[in-house]
Amino acid sequence: MILYKYYLYKPKYIIFIFDHNKRKNFRKKIYYNYKKNRKSIPKSLLNYIYFIKKKFNIWNIKYYNIPCVEGDDVIATLIKNFLNNKNYKIYILSYDKDLLQLVNKNIYMLVSKKLLFTKKKVFKKYGIYPNLFKDMLILCGDKSDNIPGIKGIGIKTASILLNNIGNINKIYKNLNKIKKLKIKNYINIIKNLKKNYKNILIWNNLISLKTNIKINFKLNNFLIKLNFFNKIYYKIKLY
Repeated sequence: MILYKYYLYKPKYIIFIFDHNKRKNFRKKIYYNYKKNRKSIPKSLLNYIYFIKKKFNIWNIKYYNIPCVEGDDVIATLIKNFLNNKNYKIYILSYDKDLLQLVNKNIYMLVSKKLLFTKKKVFKKYGIYPNLFKDMLILCGDKSDNIPGIKGIGIKTASILLNNIGNINKIYKNLNKIKKLKIKNYINIIKNLKKNYKNILIWNNLISLKTNIKINFKLNNFLIKLNFFNKIYYKIKLY
């Protein structure tokens, strides 16, 4: 998958980022049930990750694996503090939809060989633009992170609220406007929003990507060595 995308987009730099699984991160500390419904990582996968890191070290391929920090936060920090202000075109290769909140005119998210999320494609699928995607996850919930969301609010209702009122903060400041939006069961939705205000604050903390991770970053360390990647690509094609 990585090599396929490499030959499709021809990036000048590639940065590999891993989650660190040895210690609990801050999200688990503030919300005990965070990702509690996920199964443990299979030993075979852990062994494979260990093998990949070992190969990266041998091949002198740089990567980040920061204790107590999730990979998403490393990606967000790199983009905000080192990459986005240089107007690079950035392609995020990940299956984690939390990262869709980073998508903008210069940042794209690759989910599969065929699916590339742009701002317009995020809107087409979810009815909101990436700058409000975090708020949608808070309202609708996120099963993968074990965040339940607000009862009675799905993607369609959340998009109506967010597009007509604004982000979570604006919704709470303008609860009276909800009844004007012709949403079914709006009375119960308002009640559930009021009831879950404290939970909303917690979920916001969980879903928000951190951009203040301490990283010793030198972009040239991630400069692609074309000959090296060509050799790997053709070796894999032989199989």
